[in-house]
Amino acid sequence: MSGPVHVPVALRWSDMDAYGHINNTDYLRLLEQARVEGLPLHRDPGVTGFLVVRNEIEYLRPLAYRSAPVTVTMWCTSVGGAGFDLGYSIATQGNDPDEAPQLPDQRQSADQQTVHAVAATTLVAYDFPTQRPRRLTADERAELDAIAGPAVSFRRRATTP
Repeated sequence: MSGPVHVPVALRWSDMDAYGHINNTDYLRLLEQARVEGLPLHRDPGVTGFLVVRNEIEYLRPLAYRSAPVTVTMWCTSVGGAGFDLGYSIATQGNDPDEAPQLPDQRQSADQQTVHAVAATTLVAYDFPTQRPRRLTADERAELDAIAGPAVSFRRRATTP
C-alpha cells in the first residue's frame, strides 16, 4: 500500500441534527469508522491495539445527510516511539440526488469534490493486559510509513497559554 487511504463511510439518519446537517460530534464517528476499516495496522482485541489521545477538527462546510457515502481520506503525518498522528479529510463527490438543490453558482460537476472537514488524531499503541503504552513494532512503522503524508494544514492554530 502506498499513499493515503480512501475509505467510503456511510452516514446514518441519526447522525443528522435539527438543522439537517451531520452533527459535529458525529464527525468523530466518521473518523473512527475510517480508522477501523482502513488503517492497515494489526489489532489483537483485548491484547494490543491503539488508543486515541487527541482529536482536532476544523469544519469547513456543512455536511447534509445523504444516502451516498462520504470519503474519509487518511494518512500518517508523524510516527514516534509509541504513538503516531493521522491526518484526514472528509469529502463528498459531486452532488447527491438526495440533497436539496443548490443555488446555480454553488453547483458542482459530478467529478468535483467538496471537503467538509479536515482533522488530525494522535494515537498511542497500547498493551491492554498491562494497561500501558507499548512501542510500535517494525511492521507497524512500515505500514504507517506506507501511508505517510504532510501535516494537516488548519486555517487557525490554537495557542496554549
